Amino acid sequence: MPEILIGEYLFRRLKQIGIDTIFGVPGDYELALLDQVEPQGLSWIGTPNELVGAYAADGYARIKGAGALVTTFGPGELSAICGIGGSYCENVPVIHIVGYPPNPLQKSGKILHHTIGDGSYDHYHKISAEISCATTVLTDPTTSVAEIDRVLNAMLYHSKPVYLGISEDIAYSKVSDEYLNTPLVHTLAPSASESEAVAVAEIITALESAKSPILMIDGGAAPGNWAQHVDPLIEALKIPFFVTTMGKGIANEGSPYFKGGWSGAGSWPQSVIPGVENADCILWLGNYPSDFNTGIFTGNTSGAKIIDLQRFSVKIGATKFDARINYVLPKLVEAFESHSPLAEYAVEAIPPITRTTPEKIEHDWLWGRLSTFIRGGDLVITETGTAQAGILQTRFAAGAHGWTQAIYGSIGYATAAAAGASIASKETSAHARVVLITGEGSLQLTVQALSLLDRFGVPPVVLVLNNKGYTVERFFRGWTAGYNEVANWDYVGLAKAFAPEAEVRGWNVATAAELDALLGDEAFNNAPCARVVDMVMGFDDAPTNLRAMFAAKAKKAEN
Repeated sequence: MPEILIGEYLFRRLKQIGIDTIFGVPGDYELALLDQVEPQGLSWIGTPNELVGAYAADGYARIKGAGALVTTFGPGELSAICGIGGSYCENVPVIHIVGYPPNPLQKSGKILHHTIGDGSYDHYHKISAEISCATTVLTDPTTSVAEIDRVLNAMLYHSKPVYLGISEDIAYSKVSDEYLNTPLVHTLAPSASESEAVAVAEIITALESAKSPILMIDGGAAPGNWAQHVDPLIEALKIPFFVTTMGKGIANEGSPYFKGGWSGAGSWPQSVIPGVENADCILWLGNYPSDFNTGIFTGNTSGAKIIDLQRFSVKIGATKFDARINYVLPKLVEAFESHSPLAEYAVEAIPPITRTTPEKIEHDWLWGRLSTFIRGGDLVITETGTAQAGILQTRFAAGAHGWTQAIYGSIGYATAAAAGASIASKETSAHARVVLITGEGSLQLTVQALSLLDRFGVPPVVLVLNNKGYTVERFFRGWTAGYNEVANWDYVGLAKAFAPEAEVRGWNVATAAELDALLGDEAFNNAPCARVVDMVMGFDDAPTNLRAMFAAKAKKAEN
């Protein structure tokens, strides 16, 4: 029977689960492995550093269902570990492939480069095990295929990162290609049918008996697994729905049932707070009650019966069921499409918030203005911090999607993730335009990612909030603390410098009128190239909802 190299087997498996592009940085321990990437029909995109590669793989995975990163042993893998940590926290399936020194050299007792000089080769593996749902280091050709399949199945099952170490001698060992015929597990197996049926029946009863039920769309439970059921559920239920910071960008916000973004005291508009706090039943998709996802714990939903749908369980009040969100949602859709007792709770769409155009670019004007700039088909990726709060004030057009790294909150993530997402969007034709919204401080951490964002994927629009400092941190320690200042860079010039062979257009705008005209310009909106807009803003300006969140936090601390 035909034989293939183990490295070939690995990359064919990645191709089978929908991965077409691999990110990473070449290093000597992985070069022989990388020679096998393109012959298996995969594209290789070298990233400026391993951290950018990890973020890019994360963004890619959120579109394609899985992502892959290849680094070298030691410094390479440690440089990527921050990005992998974010993927683990936010349920993003990424395989981190690490090129190891050849097994004979490991056994020789000699001190090799990229080690810490003590003759041990498992330090980094142990570190990565803390942020991986499965790990393996291949040392035996006879078990390598089973180990590859084991970690890939774990990645798909748990929707979290996995770690795979592979040396040159293993990568070039041969195995039968018949193992490729055994399918990997792409979807979760159904939960216990009896338990699931009881859970669905109780959910229906709870919603039917409620006087003011609402739907809350959150970002836990790996949304990629169930997001496709959300819009049909909204249309079937016909009840008000809200989105959390982590759930922003999943549902159709053009729906008349959309009532706004909820983040405790940082909610917008203010009618959101009573709408959520007065609800007597909340169907909560992927509840993730973290600090920034709940307005620093300033929300109050204690008066409602919570129906919490998660990846592996459903909890109704205090009762937990063996049922899974991706199977329960379509059953709820089917039930309420055929019988709609909740239709009487239909609500009017929230009116648009209009504000007079100020002289300077102010947050409260900007985020409302972006509601008419973002259009159907856009993918909106928002950086953590100020932009993360502001985006809740923006209403996405129908057909626009996006996300922000709401829990892990690693600044610099969004730029590199947007690069990976834009490449995945080009492969899938899922999005016509990528809109990246980031602060200048965050951009400085991963600015090299512009070299990918400007060259390989869907043409991006990069909006830089430039107020020469870290706004959220100023809330913690005061607006005049010198350590919150950020050096002033030429972001437009840098975008062009990082991709000199690509067409990149840039604008520096300092007034709201200038920005309003630019965002309304069809030539700007339809340009088939990267666009970078450096928006000069006041250092002491912040979104009203962000101020409200911290004010409520301070008041709560006083009491």
